[in-house]
Amino acid sequence: MTELDFETKLKKILKKVFEIDEINLNYSMDDIPEWDSFKHILLLTKIEKEFNIKFEVSDFIEMRSIPIIKSKILKYLNE
Repeated sequence: MTELDFETKLKKILKKVFEIDEINLNYSMDDIPEWDSFKHILLLTKIEKEFNIKFEVSDFIEMRSIPIIKSKILKYLNE
């Protein structure tokens, strides 16, 4: 998977979960009003399914921004 494919997939998930049209991959929870605790869980479970990975419970707490989410996904994809 190329980086462009990866980012396209991630953007699609983010837009769908948060029900927004545009997303910046540098955003954090503070930048997206729709990003509440429920949407956070929904987002991470959709990412797990789409990328066929499994996050640790501690990851759910750490992943408060899209750059951190990207790095965690890549970490699990490379294991």
